[in-house]
Amino acid sequence: EMRKKFQVLMEGKDPIGGSWNYDADNRKPFAKTGPQHLPAAPKVALDSISQQVLADVEKHYPNHPGSLQHFIWPVTREQALAFLQDFITHKLPQFGDHQDAMWASLEHSPYLWHSLLSTSLNLKLLNPREVIQAAEQSYLEKHVTLASAEGFIRQILGWREFIRGVYWLDMPNMAKANHFNHQRDLPKWYWTGETQMHCMRHTIQQTMQLGYAHHIQRLMVTGMFGILAEILPSQMADWYLAVYVDAVDWVELPNVVGMALFANGGRFTSKPYIASGAYIKRMSNYCQTCQYKPDIKTGAQACPITTLYWHFLIKHYNSFASQPRTALMIKHVDSMTEETKSAITAFAHQRLANLDAL
Repeated sequence: EMRKKFQVLMEGKDPIGGSWNYDADNRKPFAKTGPQHLPAAPKVALDSISQQVLADVEKHYPNHPGSLQHFIWPVTREQALAFLQDFITHKLPQFGDHQDAMWASLEHSPYLWHSLLSTSLNLKLLNPREVIQAAEQSYLEKHVTLASAEGFIRQILGWREFIRGVYWLDMPNMAKANHFNHQRDLPKWYWTGETQMHCMRHTIQQTMQLGYAHHIQRLMVTGMFGILAEILPSQMADWYLAVYVDAVDWVELPNVVGMALFANGGRFTSKPYIASGAYIKRMSNYCQTCQYKPDIKTGAQACPITTLYWHFLIKHYNSFASQPRTALMIKHVDSMTEETKSAITAFAHQRLANLDAL
């Protein structure tokens, strides 16, 4: 509807290319060698105001989590426009293929091909329409593929605007939503990254250093663990709001409560975004150096995400079995023996009782 209304990537009444959505082309993992030929992140010159603010934060909040050493974010209109141009020129051509992939390596930029424009959009240094227009123009001039342009535009014209709408529609009840009645406290290592799970350790430590993680790290690592570990949704939402540089309430809360945690019971998502450790293994290199094994469900080497995933499906079997989008996952539970399911449940309870020790 938004593409029709604003005539974005359209040929009359029809979408350019004949399809509305090219998400299937935007989920490729990296090869074993990892991301190649990554563009450098753009840099900003810190003006006197920014330098003073950073100094004040360092002085008054010396013991707070996080770091100021890697501040790269635009704080002026001119800097934001430079970031937009850098993304359109150097990153958008490769953005689509690997926008869901993750990689842990000192040799690779943590920003990959992501735009780094969310802070500028949320602070109103950029108008969403000019960002969309720049991406569309790049496709029309044959600089990027349709899949890259459509995937990026959909995040802004589609999802971002949708999220803004449901926030105003569903607040204040959205902030109290807790569909599964999860009550566990956020593990302490969410503030330090000091966990033995490599995916969580890398994502959280990167977050603390940069104030940044891309959407799959947020949704399918820190967020997915939150729902599987039965963390109180309000604590999870408060954490996201505190640690990410682009987090403003109307953007952050619906994405966390509605998408990452399914805490509003499917108000605008048709299934919980959950998976076993096999998903993280497929989309990253995190599992290669982790002491936990994504294909093991119980025991000392069992990946906590895998254990808690199967426990979650077993626990919510009846409700998930009746839903078309979760019924396929449940079929794998049907193939398990009662002994296997009991063993998973018992081991999961041990894990859930000792989340700080993972």
